[in-house]
Amino acid sequence: MQTQLPRFIVALLVAASVLVGCSREENTEQAQDYLERAEAYRDQGQYRAAMIEITNAMNSAPNEVRYPIALAEVYITLGAGRRASSLLEEYADDHPQAVALALAEAYLLQGKFLSAQEALQGYTPETEEDARALALYKADIQRVQGNLEASEQAYQALLEDYPGDLEIELRLAENHIFRGQSEAANRILKRLREQHPKEPEPRHLSAIVALQTNDLDRAESLLTDALIDMPDADIMLPDRAAVLQLLAETLTAQGRTAEALVYQKALAEESPDSVAAQQRLQEAVAAAEAGNYDEAESILKELLDENPDSQSAALMLGMVNLSRGDYESAEPLLSRSVDVETANTDAIRATVLAQAETGNAERAIQTLERSLEARPDNAVLLSLYGVLALNNPESEQDGYLSIQKALAQDPHRGGLRVALARHHFQRGEAEQAMAQLRTAFNYEPANWPVTNVYMNQLLARGELDEVAKAVTKLKEAAPKEPETALFEAQYRYRDGSPQKAIGQMENLLKSEPDFARGHGVLAQMYHENGRSDKALASVEQVLKLEPQNLQAMRAGVEIISSADLARSPQDWLAELANEFPAAQPNATALGAMLHREAGNLEAAAEMMDRYQGEETGYTRQVTSVIYRDRARQLASAGDFTRARELLSQALDDFPTSQALSLDLVRLDLAQGRLEQARVLLDDLEQRHPESAEVTLMSARVTQAAEGPEAAYHELRTAWDEQPNNEVAAMLLSLAREHDADAVPEILQQWEQAAPENRGRLLFMAEEYQRQGDEAGAITAYEQVLANNPDDAVALNNLAWLLKERDLDRALTLAKKAAELQPRSAPILDTYGWLLHLKGDRAAALRHLERAAELAPNVSAIQENLETVKNAK
Repeated sequence: MQTQLPRFIVALLVAASVLVGCSREENTEQAQDYLERAEAYRDQGQYRAAMIEITNAMNSAPNEVRYPIALAEVYITLGAGRRASSLLEEYADDHPQAVALALAEAYLLQGKFLSAQEALQGYTPETEEDARALALYKADIQRVQGNLEASEQAYQALLEDYPGDLEIELRLAENHIFRGQSEAANRILKRLREQHPKEPEPRHLSAIVALQTNDLDRAESLLTDALIDMPDADIMLPDRAAVLQLLAETLTAQGRTAEALVYQKALAEESPDSVAAQQRLQEAVAAAEAGNYDEAESILKELLDENPDSQSAALMLGMVNLSRGDYESAEPLLSRSVDVETANTDAIRATVLAQAETGNAERAIQTLERSLEARPDNAVLLSLYGVLALNNPESEQDGYLSIQKALAQDPHRGGLRVALARHHFQRGEAEQAMAQLRTAFNYEPANWPVTNVYMNQLLARGELDEVAKAVTKLKEAAPKEPETALFEAQYRYRDGSPQKAIGQMENLLKSEPDFARGHGVLAQMYHENGRSDKALASVEQVLKLEPQNLQAMRAGVEIISSADLARSPQDWLAELANEFPAAQPNATALGAMLHREAGNLEAAAEMMDRYQGEETGYTRQVTSVIYRDRARQLASAGDFTRARELLSQALDDFPTSQALSLDLVRLDLAQGRLEQARVLLDDLEQRHPESAEVTLMSARVTQAAEGPEAAYHELRTAWDEQPNNEVAAMLLSLAREHDADAVPEILQQWEQAAPENRGRLLFMAEEYQRQGDEAGAITAYEQVLANNPDDAVALNNLAWLLKERDLDRALTLAKKAAELQPRSAPILDTYGWLLHLKGDRAAALRHLERAAELAPNVSAIQENLETVKNAK
């Protein structure tokens, strides 16, 4: 039975509903009253009062879009295009048709023609006035974009539809001014001054034309007349400010500085905060240019505290932080303050650099893509985009084309050719890479950063004939440069005259003692000739000139490690750090890495714990790597608390690191902290939605929380969206257990997605072996080797399968695998056993003993060794 409400409650509800209804109606009427008052205030030039009334209207009817549009139109009148667009952007998704025109106008006021185009896409005018505004803004977009001929044609066409329209006539006159067509502009402006004698804008534009022809007296007269007819307002309007500023500059040019100061004072009095802020910005710029970054930073931070929306202060502070190498602080400031549609190339380049250095390469690429929409032929932006995009598989081809486009504009850009060469080398296209380097060298032989890459490649490839030709060309282009003598000495050294080459380098360095690279090359020559003491002394000369040279430090460590010298690498690095304070960060970090390579992670971590010097990119990187490895070691020993501390410290330096975050998830998983693991994974999935490692770790957490079947379904969903080589093995393992019928389909999908993938082929080979199909396994390994003849795993496994079919080929394959990986116990075991089968017992024992030494706990290897030992 339905329960009836008490009569007094029903009465209250009815009354409330009536009140609500009345309230809504009254609110709508009140909002309209506010708007009407705002329009009256605006017509009287009382813009502050108008904005208050419109704000009241918005508060009264928050769902009505016409009130924000009205406020945005006031902002536009006041020249505040950014405030207008920020306001209207909040309504653009729900009311695209309503806000389109005002939003486009706001964007155009900021010079953002791309955004204006996007705002007008799909817009359909409902009135003749709207149609006129749409056509006018489309013409304006052409002008802002720099297509002045197209915009002029558009304005002329508009005047045919709207003859005598003052706004369009003025736009056309402005267009002529932009194109330097003074006579055409004057013809229009003269007529407009006669037709509209009280309109200040024709006189303002006429003054600009007069200044272009250096007629200062006429310009001053026109500006003074324009100022008289400017409407009064409680806020200085942009047109009035422009006339005042131009008049002050004109009077200054006439030598009438006292009169100019009157107008400058009027400008300052209208916006004292703005003037003060500009002065403080100039102080910050001066401090930064003088290298006083602390003072500049202090001024800019105060400015931002007072005005958090100041783009200028944020941009300057971002630049200061970038100059100091503080990318983490610079990136958010620059990304927020630099509008890629309107910013200059230097500001965009700084923003992209900060984004890339903080691990936001994708965001940097997006920034450049947007900026290139606005400037499709800007060679600097094309170059930046090309270099970044080349390293991103998804945009690799676009990056290549972008560099080609930049080179079409300026074929002498050697750095871009080096980037293309590296791209070709990575793809195994050595000839194409060398062609790029050769072209760059031929354009500018003395471009040393490029020539160094070219010559080093030639020397590494042993192409001495081409080296000789290049040296000849260098002697013609830069005969007195030390680099020329250096390359000639390197040629002689490789061409069979090492002592002459060493003598040439010694003479060169007597005359060029500060040529650090020369000392480095001489050190290498000494080292290769067994003169370790001299080699180390030359390395120390490099470090005396360049204390932070990490490559030289590594060379010194290699020389000490390979020679019978009286000191250890650790002692030598410590001496360097004491002698050269600038060497301390890299020397300490390199010493810690030596401990790591020796397997002493505890000593490595302690060394970085104790380090109190300057933090550099290398010290942070080393600390992160060592802490990660030590954390894994501690976690394996059950010390999860200390492991978590080290990972957290590493993440402080690299908060966006996927690898470190996944290690933290592994810790949570090992400790059964599944909820915490899931929180971390949710964040990782948002930041790396296509990461196979994140997908696999999520499946492992799901398996621990809900069981293997749930993990299988999660992986299968991800696989169906996008097959992934790294996911395949775990997916197939789970499928065999929980959905065996799906295995053939998954294998087929994998083959279609990655027919030549090494991981798939190796997996299939093992799968064939598991099923007893040796012929299928051999075919798979052969396919791997067809793609990469130096794949040691495929060489080893194929050799084992061929031992009874073709022992000679099996031995050839096994020998090559052992040469490629001389410290791999399984590979040495295979080679040793095959040598045993061939009857070479001595060689077999030698390799099997080494394998047993490397893997003392692998019983199969020990058994093979014993078998060969006992063989007669």
